[in-house]
Amino acid sequence: MPTKQIKKATPKKKSLPTKRLNNKQASSTTIESKKLATKKPRTRQEKPVQKKQASSITIESKKSATKKPRTRQEKPVQKKPVFKDEIDSFVSHIESLSKALGPTMQAMGDSCKKTTEEMDSFIKKRSVQRTTEDGTEAFEIKPADFHQFSKKIKKITSASLAVFNIPPIFLCALVHKYDAYLGRLLRVAFSVKPDILASSQKTLTYTDLASFGSLEAARDSLIEKEVESVLRDSHSDHFKWMEERFALPLRKGLKIWPQFVEITERRNLFVHCDGIVSTQYLRVCRQHGVELDKNIKVGDQLHVTPDYFSKTSDCFLEIGIKLGHVLWRKLQPDDMAEADDALHSTGFDLLSEERYDLAKIILLFSTDTLKNVSSDQIRRVNLINLCIAHKFSGDEKKCQETLDSEDWSSCSPELRMAVAVLKDKFDHASSLMESMGAKGPVNREDYSTWPLFKFFRESKEFLETYRKLFGEKFILTEENLPT
Repeated sequence: MPTKQIKKATPKKKSLPTKRLNNKQASSTTIESKKLATKKPRTRQEKPVQKKQASSITIESKKSATKKPRTRQEKPVQKKPVFKDEIDSFVSHIESLSKALGPTMQAMGDSCKKTTEEMDSFIKKRSVQRTTEDGTEAFEIKPADFHQFSKKIKKITSASLAVFNIPPIFLCALVHKYDAYLGRLLRVAFSVKPDILASSQKTLTYTDLASFGSLEAARDSLIEKEVESVLRDSHSDHFKWMEERFALPLRKGLKIWPQFVEITERRNLFVHCDGIVSTQYLRVCRQHGVELDKNIKVGDQLHVTPDYFSKTSDCFLEIGIKLGHVLWRKLQPDDMAEADDALHSTGFDLLSEERYDLAKIILLFSTDTLKNVSSDQIRRVNLINLCIAHKFSGDEKKCQETLDSEDWSSCSPELRMAVAVLKDKFDHASSLMESMGAKGPVNREDYSTWPLFKFFRESKEFLETYRKLFGEKFILTEENLPT
């Protein structure tokens, strides 16, 4: 059930993310004000200088200059990077690339079609048609038109090559964004736990130390050296290093790992070999359990199909989100509630976009893989959302089995309403809806936007209860109509 505390000042979409299901709504206001306060550092308000006071101010500043040594102007303190910001930024970048490839390929396809039509028109108007001795249809271009003809041939060739090259370029961009994200995650990790650097083999010379203005600057330099050293290795070595340094079994139970390795190795082929299969590609893939086509061999040309690219973006989202949250919870356990809320938001967004397969992976991670959560309430909320993903992806049996594995009788009315909706008991759901009232934990906008109510919104039970609560007819729009 998509439920969480409303705390986003500027939602990404028209529909606001749902609140966490609880009766203590006052805390959302506090969280909201905190978030707003961190956006911009508070600065001292400068008073306008009046013209009549200009001379006295100048004299005063000269006097003070002789008494106090001039100091450098302090730079505004920059907000230190945090895990949540890095995870959110990574997800946004991966999704932007995922959504951009289709329109880009469509535009290039239209360009190819247009240039081909222009060439056909040119040939019909400016060439002489004839048949060769062997019966082949041919055309002759006049010498005066040959230059124009050559330009059109080059234009068609360029458009065709672009269609061929763009998907691999997008694939490389996905890997590039992941690598940059990993580097930022490690910088945050070293910043919040500087003692991790104690086992670093990186050193600074006396000259290096003398050039730094502070111990913090020296530490930042060590962090950069350590991060750069890690990122030079292979992607599988990245995980080996993190598992040893952070004492975490990152690859244990990670079913997506072979796919992740194959993607990164295919990226290397496109960067260094133009997509031609090498012995190293085959060796590394087989070493990590990748199921390759049995007919693939050295010298074959690999491609990036729309389906492959879609699976690649989902793979990086899964790896990136899981890695970010495991490190966050390991290194900053006091941030558990904020981490839970952030992971809940990710699951809710995936449900809202009807990306049920990836939603199930992330929500199962939040309810099963992560053993420690901030409250039983958020665990149950994510469990409801997992059931929504099962139900709406066509796995009704799994949805009901998951619901029946828990005792919901002592839960809040909004959770019990969610269970009733998922069990298609609309009479009971509408009764709970009416008992909570118009000013209850589920508000008017929630009924319009939560994925939970996707089909419940069409029922007569919902429509009648909604009119009773809010004094108006519920209007189905394009955004809340079931698909």
